[in-house]
Amino acid sequence: MSSQTDPRALFSHSDFWIGLVLMVFGGVAASMAWSFDPISRSYPLALSLLLSVAGVLLILKTAIRQTPSVHFGLATKVSALCAVVLVLWIAALGLGLGFVLPTLLMQFAFLWICGLRPVGKAVAFSVLITAVGYSVFVFVLNVRLPEGIAPWIM
Repeated sequence: MSSQTDPRALFSHSDFWIGLVLMVFGGVAASMAWSFDPISRSYPLALSLLLSVAGVLLILKTAIRQTPSVHFGLATKVSALCAVVLVLWIAALGLGLGFVLPTLLMQFAFLWICGLRPVGKAVAFSVLITAVGYSVFVFVLNVRLPEGIAPWIM
C-alpha cells in the first residue's frame, strides 16, 4: 500500500492558505516596489520577496511534512491579539515615546503571544530583535527613527 496523500488534504490545510496569502501579498508588494526609483526600491523589494519566499516555504513544508492542520479559530485569536499590540505600538510612536521602548514591548508581546517562555528568554530575544532592527535602520539604512520624550532614557 502506498503512502501517497490525498491532494485535497493539502488544500484543506490552514498553512497552505496562509502560505498562499503570503506569496500573493509578497508578489503584489514586489510589483509595487519595482516601480520605485532605484535608491528607494531595494529595501521594500527585498522585504516583499522575502515574504513571497516565506509563503512558498510554508506551502512546501505543508506538502512535505503533512503536519496536522490548525483550526482557523486559534489563528484568528492570535491575529486579533497581535493586531491590538500593533495598534498600541503605533499609538505609542504617535505619542512620542520613541522607537526603542515601544518596539521592545511590542516584540516581547508578540513573542509571549506566540508562546515563547520563560520570561527571561522572551526579554532576551526582544532586546536582540530591537537592537538589530535599530542598528539596521540607523546605521545601515541611515533612517531617522522617532526620538522619545526623554531621549536620555532610551
